Amino acid sequence: MNRAVAAELLHLAAGLLLTLVLFRAAIWSYPQGAGSLEPVCLLTMLALLAMSVPALVRAARQPRN
Repeated sequence: MNRAVAAELLHLAAGLLLTLVLFRAAIWSYPQGAGSLEPVCLLTMLALLAMSVPALVRAARQPRN
């Protein structure tokens, strides 16, 4: 694994963690909406994951320096 892939994975993990923290805070502050917010959180995290795949593939194909 080269540095570019590691950086992309680190950014992906940070993005997923931040998304989870923000949605957990939203669910905590508005418990009546938990049933609506949880699926939105899941779909948002899946979209974030899907959008990061091309960057990961591009980073993996870079020649190592």
